[in-house]
Amino acid sequence: MVRDWSMNLTAVSQSLVTRNRKVSHQLTGWWKLVVSGLVVAATVVVVLSMLWAYGNLQYVTLNYQISQAQEIQKQYLELNRRLKVELANLTAVSRLERLAIESYHMTPPQPHQVVRLP
Repeated sequence: MVRDWSMNLTAVSQSLVTRNRKVSHQLTGWWKLVVSGLVVAATVVVVLSMLWAYGNLQYVTLNYQISQAQEIQKQYLELNRRLKVELANLTAVSRLERLAIESYHMTPPQPHQVVRLP
């Protein structure tokens, strides 16, 4: 009985395979060309999309770096301005005279202490 079942299944599967062979179609050369063209076009679209996305990523990254550099430049310009003001305060003649008199107990030179160069 088991043998009968296996023979029946084999016969059914053989009949299905032969029916499928009759139904299947072979693609003609023209359809192969169309499918190949569509695959190439899809590949080109994907590659171009990836290049566009990479370009936009670079654009955003560079803009971010530029804005960071501009912020650092503003900080350095402000530091430079403050240092110039501090330098002007430290080298002011009135401050140096006051510092010489108060801290170092210096007095203005006497006329005989001044040496004039020719």
